[in-house]
Amino acid sequence: MRKYDKKNKMYMFIVLIASIILIVIFSFFINKAITNGKIHYDIDAGSIMYDKDKNLIKIDEDATLKIKWNDMYYLMYKEDMYLLGNNAIIYNPKKSQMNLYGKYYEVTSLGEDKVIVHEDETLVNTNESKFYKIADRKYLIIDKTIKTSNNELNTTNYLIVELDKSGNAQLYNNSVNLKTFKETQIITSTYTFDIALEKLYIDNEEVDLKKIIGSTNEYVKPEEENNKPEEDEDNNENGTGNGGGTGTTDNNQPNDNNNTNNENNNQNTDDNNNENNGDDNDNTDDFIDASKTTSIISVTASVGYINVDYVVYDPLDEYESVFVEIYDSKNTLVAVSYFDKTTNNLVIPGLRANVTYNLKFKYSYYEDNKRVEEQFDEASVMMGSPELSLKITKVTANRIYYNIELDKDYKLDSLKVNLVSDLENSKLELSNNLDSSALNKNNVEGYFEYQDIGEYVTIYLSNIVYQGYTINNNISYKIAMP
Repeated sequence: MRKYDKKNKMYMFIVLIASIILIVIFSFFINKAITNGKIHYDIDAGSIMYDKDKNLIKIDEDATLKIKWNDMYYLMYKEDMYLLGNNAIIYNPKKSQMNLYGKYYEVTSLGEDKVIVHEDETLVNTNESKFYKIADRKYLIIDKTIKTSNNELNTTNYLIVELDKSGNAQLYNNSVNLKTFKETQIITSTYTFDIALEKLYIDNEEVDLKKIIGSTNEYVKPEEENNKPEEDEDNNENGTGNGGGTGTTDNNQPNDNNNTNNENNNQNTDDNNNENNGDDNDNTDDFIDASKTTSIISVTASVGYINVDYVVYDPLDEYESVFVEIYDSKNTLVAVSYFDKTTNNLVIPGLRANVTYNLKFKYSYYEDNKRVEEQFDEASVMMGSPELSLKITKVTANRIYYNIELDKDYKLDSLKVNLVSDLENSKLELSNNLDSSALNKNNVEGYFEYQDIGEYVTIYLSNIVYQGYTINNNISYKIAMP
């Protein structure tokens, strides 16, 4: 019989322990994969969300959200799979609802414990006012009124805020994409959020958001002017004061309306004073000197065009051109627009309503007689669409009357009004087609005539055509029959 010495026995013992550990770890991940594989959520058509790289996704068919063994959320839509990340923020404009998946930290004004931890699925009505910390330097604002203290941004329903380590931030939702360079405050109906300082002012109290799961934000508010030596009071070139003095990183650039008039700040050093923005805020040279780089400040989508605010910094006239490529949801290049170096605003017209576009911002130059292109920024926005509202106004024994309120600024080419009702053994389906002549008014009234009707009736709009293109607004109205 073979004998084992102590060294061999020790070796076998170590191998055995290592094998057991590996089996336990492997079993844990297998079990986790099986458990998570059973978890899925149905996502309604018309919902809006973002992938892990902040690309906007809008779905026109129902989809499925799954979580995998790595605790990442994946959207299964048609034949594609999109990685959304450790959290998923899904906005349903039809229901005025946000579905939050993952771990969120809600800051409230109720009770002593102002932080409520949400896990798994959380439903939020966008008519409410809510504030969430999603991750390090990432926040979600929900309110019907969302604006910056300088009125550079004015939006509604929700806003995602992501900071870099210097306190600059990107503010975005499906209709706006804005970058801040100086200290900026977000004001809603119930609270104020100081972005760079990561402080929330709610219910007359100050909440230090850095204390919630920590923060890698390295921004420090500059010293007040009245704490500086007297000889520095006349020096207005350092950019100090209430406006902040953050540097430029990751292409996050200053906003001309976010710059602070240093002369006013020397006279008033109140931390929350937002009245110090003077005429110098509109001075392009100020924030060009501060950034020293070509950058995109904001991207805003309307119904038929996109508005871009930008800075082109090219003191040596090295750029051949600065331009933006516009891609549709199928990644097809649909347009190219060029920036004028002497201005700071570009309007991109001729785009389809209710479509998501991806914008790639580039500049070109020559090096060794070869043309070189470099991308310096990117943004995704969803175009607006003409506003429509639908309601049932009256029900009689054989008729259902409806009213459609149209957008007075954007005239539709045509639309279709549909009625659906489940009968005992069949389905009732009726429709009225409205052409451009019937859509000249701001309100359209009509009715459906019937002989037999089910317990519930749904009227919805379809085939909505604007400027020759069909858009889908998912507008419907459902009632229980008397």
